Amino acid sequence: MLEAMIEIGEILLKDSDIVKESIKKVPIRTRKNEVRYVIKMNFDLKNEVISFDIEEMDDNSVEKYLYFGHQGGANQLQWNLTYDKCNNIVSHVFPTLYEKLEDNELKHLTEKVIKTFFLDQGEDISARYRYVLNVDRFFNFEWNLYEVREEKIRENPKNADKNLLQFVSNEITKFSAKKFEIKTEQIGLFTVCINNQVITETEEYLETVRKSFQSEEKKETTKTKKSTDRILACSVCGSTENCISKIDIVTKFYTTNLSIFAHKMIKKNYDKNLVLCEECHNKFKAASRFMENDLKTKIAGYDAYILPHVIYGENLNAKKIKQMAETIEPISGTGEALNTVAKYRSEIERKLSLLNEENYIFLLNIMFFRKVQASTKIHKLIQDVEPSVFKALSDAFYDSLDVFYKYYPDAVVDNLSKRANLKFIYFMHPIKLKDGGPAQFQNVLSTYENILTQKSLNMEVVFSNISEILTVIWREKEGYNVSFNKTQTNRQNAFDYKVLDSMFYINFLERYGSLKGGAKMSIEMLNLKDDISTYIKEMGYDEQQTSLFLLGVLIGAIGREQSKRQYERQQEGTYKPILNKINFNGMDKYRIMKLSNQIPEKLRHEKILQYYEGIYSAHQYLLDKNKQNWKLNKDENLFYLLSGYGYQTMKRKSEKVSDEREV
Repeated sequence: MLEAMIEIGEILLKDSDIVKESIKKVPIRTRKNEVRYVIKMNFDLKNEVISFDIEEMDDNSVEKYLYFGHQGGANQLQWNLTYDKCNNIVSHVFPTLYEKLEDNELKHLTEKVIKTFFLDQGEDISARYRYVLNVDRFFNFEWNLYEVREEKIRENPKNADKNLLQFVSNEITKFSAKKFEIKTEQIGLFTVCINNQVITETEEYLETVRKSFQSEEKKETTKTKKSTDRILACSVCGSTENCISKIDIVTKFYTTNLSIFAHKMIKKNYDKNLVLCEECHNKFKAASRFMENDLKTKIAGYDAYILPHVIYGENLNAKKIKQMAETIEPISGTGEALNTVAKYRSEIERKLSLLNEENYIFLLNIMFFRKVQASTKIHKLIQDVEPSVFKALSDAFYDSLDVFYKYYPDAVVDNLSKRANLKFIYFMHPIKLKDGGPAQFQNVLSTYENILTQKSLNMEVVFSNISEILTVIWREKEGYNVSFNKTQTNRQNAFDYKVLDSMFYINFLERYGSLKGGAKMSIEMLNLKDDISTYIKEMGYDEQQTSLFLLGVLIGAIGREQSKRQYERQQEGTYKPILNKINFNGMDKYRIMKLSNQIPEKLRHEKILQYYEGIYSAHQYLLDKNKQNWKLNKDENLFYLLSGYGYQTMKRKSEKVSDEREV
């Protein structure tokens, strides 16, 4: 992981510098595709007024106004002058910048701004909140700072200073939006002017920024040498020049404050774990920001970074690296997805061919992570993913859709087509949600790892997941990623569609090669109708799977009659009572045999036995033939049983018998 990031950083810094590569990107459009703006807060010292100006954002705005985002740890005071919110600007930025600047004209102007436009609330208040913009003097708000502060103290004494600042920041933001007749979400950046001059464009400020990317290394180097009295060597290149162990990057996926992660559990021994020289540190920082700006995505709702690892290729640059990372979109289920899997197939072929024409050979490392305040917790790192795997994925999705279009209504399969991406796999895993996010993730991330590295999946786990998903829906359990919205659909419809999803998922896995199919049987001897025979052949069922499938077809036929009758009587409750005969915790062989024995009477009761005698006979023949050497487990039994139910329930309504009943 470290080597891949250093490699990317080296490429980025070839034709650039660490200041430029540390710029943080900001979307120049809102989610509703509205224009976003830069708000300039001008501190006019001559007239002692605060004025505002506005500028439409473009791709160069973040670089023009030097937006670096939050620098350092969560509690570190900020001194840069451009932010996506104004809370730092209206509080501690000017005092912190004053301490940072050398004795120059900007330092004197900064001092005047502090004395003229800010209130000093006293030394007993934290430096972060000590200074606050004097809104009582410079704005005509219908409230004053003293009253708001007293209110915040009454509400929450411990966080009163923090909440006061947040209140002032929100009011300034709303004031700016109202002044320029825009929405608050259209404000992309706030920056600072003094006497109508943009400070981020001054040479004094630029020089301070440049030095800030160098001084920390030298300061830490001196400190380390004095405290440890030993020479440090870079963990990457081996250099002993300007080496540090205090690593400062945007993506903090390591720790430097817990003894258990330090050598011999002594905190000062962190420098034995990771040491970087100034050059490698800059590469690491540049790569970290590039990851955040250009290589960050979501895969099935999980945050992830996609890092290309170049095996061969010359004249690499940031644009090429980003093209490599984009091979995963939009099959990841994020971004501007293409309308169909077929379009995605052609798009990924185009992207890969462009790179192949230029003789680039690369692999992808995919890092699933979760942000916790300023730190990054890695959930799973999937290494050395072949880019061609995404074409194989789209091929498998497309081939499965092609099959399903033959047997199921277009509208139903169109819905599957829209969801045929990696996020579909997420919804084939039962995940208990906690506070709106997945509390369980290793199960599904392990599946992604096996699929992306083209390894076989554990068959028992796959079918166990499906069994649990169907149980969640049938028993109407809440709080799961697969729980359905009861105000939008009923249990029966939710269940039927999830059964079809499960059938599609297994078909996709078999075509992709993650699951092995059964030994195909000779279907001709069963004397079944052409549509069922063809479907069984297409699915590649063996004798035991076919027996269960046919039993499921019979259950689907009985369920349809029951549902029809209850609907006519306007009865409430379970639309298909026959499904209550199924144990969603799994159907072992003896439960299957018991259910099979009950089916003829149910068919007779619904007055449809004559239409399904052939199917029942074929099912019973295969069951009797295989019951002594039954190899499927209870979850597989459940799946293939419900596959038949799903087929009978969701198939195209085309073939009729003489009395117009469907078979």
